[in-house]
Amino acid sequence: MSSQEKGLTYGVFDGDEHESAGRAVTMGLFVGSAWAVAAILAWVVAQAAASGGLDESTSGAASWVLACLAGGVLQQLWFNFTPTSRLGYGGRVGGFGVTYFVALTGCAVLGQWLPVDQPLAWARFAGIYLAILAVLTVVFTMAFRRKRAEYQEVLDRFHHDRR
Repeated sequence: MSSQEKGLTYGVFDGDEHESAGRAVTMGLFVGSAWAVAAILAWVVAQAAASGGLDESTSGAASWVLACLAGGVLQQLWFNFTPTSRLGYGGRVGGFGVTYFVALTGCAVLGQWLPVDQPLAWARFAGIYLAILAVLTVVFTMAFRRKRAEYQEVLDRFHHDRR
């Protein structure tokens, strides 16, 4: 498969053989997840068209799918997009945190995850979100520091061996 063809599907449907069962299963889960999302969205659209709008089950399903898609898209925009990579890690975490919270709040309203008239429920929602964001930020920061140290060690060995 040419690099141009691979670019169109980001390698998801490239058909290359996988070197390990883990890679094959991971790709299968990724591709299967894409198909599941497409099927759920098709079901939501069909149900909404047939019933003249979103009901409780379709709005709930749509809200969860949109929340997950928003998380993936925002993650890529804040952490893997050249213009935002110029920001420090804290700025990217903050930008992601704010935009994803806005997206999740919209999804929560759409899916009626919480009673709209209970501010305490929304405050708990915000608190839980902030706690999860903080824990994940600490975990990823530690993992990146460890990986950076490993890379630095390999680079130092390389420079030492070249002398």
